Amino acid sequence: MNYFKIAFSFLILYFLSLPLFAQTLEHPNHAIGEELLKISKRANLPDATFSGNGIKAVAIVGDVDGDSGSGTLGYIKNMQDVTKVLRARGVKVTEFYSPKTSWDQIKESVRGASFVLYAGHGVGSNLTDSPYHQTYVGGFSLKGKFVSNNEVETSLRPAPGAIILLLGACFAAGNMAYDMGVIDAEETKHRVSMYSAPFLKAGFQGYYATWAPWTAQSIVAELFTGKDFGSTYDTQTNLSEVTKLDHPAYSSGKLFYHKGKRGSQVIFDYAFAGNPNITLSNQVGEISKLPETTSLTPEEQIAKNNALIKAVFKKDLKTSLRLLNEGADPNSKTKGWGILHLSVYFDLPELVKTLLDKKADPNYQVDGYTALSLATAYERFAIIPLLEAAGGTKSRSTSGKPKP
Repeated sequence: MNYFKIAFSFLILYFLSLPLFAQTLEHPNHAIGEELLKISKRANLPDATFSGNGIKAVAIVGDVDGDSGSGTLGYIKNMQDVTKVLRARGVKVTEFYSPKTSWDQIKESVRGASFVLYAGHGVGSNLTDSPYHQTYVGGFSLKGKFVSNNEVETSLRPAPGAIILLLGACFAAGNMAYDMGVIDAEETKHRVSMYSAPFLKAGFQGYYATWAPWTAQSIVAELFTGKDFGSTYDTQTNLSEVTKLDHPAYSSGKLFYHKGKRGSQVIFDYAFAGNPNITLSNQVGEISKLPETTSLTPEEQIAKNNALIKAVFKKDLKTSLRLLNEGADPNSKTKGWGILHLSVYFDLPELVKTLLDKKADPNYQVDGYTALSLATAYERFAIIPLLEAAGGTKSRSTSGKPKP
């Protein structure tokens, strides 16, 4: 009998020590950002002062109300508006929109990414009992899967100084859908701290959470003006309504949260956590600064074009991207060969993408070969879809292989 009591006691202790995520976790049926889906507002975006070439981003939208529900489709639309800002600045974006949200594929794509963006439900542990204190908040709500804080911390390996941006996710900035006007500043601090800490421990340096899609667009755009993470947060709010303090769960970080009003309700709808003093341009490595102007004299234009041709022949990607940002012509030619064809021949997919973004002609022909025909002939499998997406066509049989 004594052995039975001992065994039973150990069994009770075992169940009490199970990870919190094994408990029942839920998200509200109504996502916090859904009320903003029908509000049309164009963000007033500043011009970039440096290029995002070489930077990777991963955009994720979870299942809000079914694959074809208005909430899910609205969140996808909002996320696409944010990714347009990134792409306009040269960032390569990989998108995972419900139901195509494989966690294994997401983890692999996040490796080395400087931006991770998530739109969808936030995850919490108490949706029914006022004043709605949460013993657990965090992670992602994907199709058929909650991604836990532990999975975030141990599985995600972003680039140094990466940014995580959560759009319309309950708990991530403070309030959820059911507790506006109920929770206080202490609960908000608790939630933002718990939600952000796993990302910071995984290597992210900036955590932004907002309800508004235009705020998300503006955050991204401001980061490309050279502002540090904290100043970027400040541009999108009334500082008299912001509290700034040391991060309770991450000793080297800060935590900011916004306390505003909606009618008679106090709301907490915008937060930051991480290192407010670093900048995107300092953290992503070698990023070519854009010149203040790309107006060149005819002599300067010729010199830039010739330097670009030489750089491509040397397969010098960094110099090629810099010269393009300084005004070199993406349709430069040498002995009939365009820069786009040379980039295909030397197998430089990143340069091909940049040239296409800068309006290089995808259907210019060299010896009867469009760039797509040349890519097919040389089996440049990473380049073919880029050319197809840009409207490239095939011009002839690919049995031959022209050389520059």
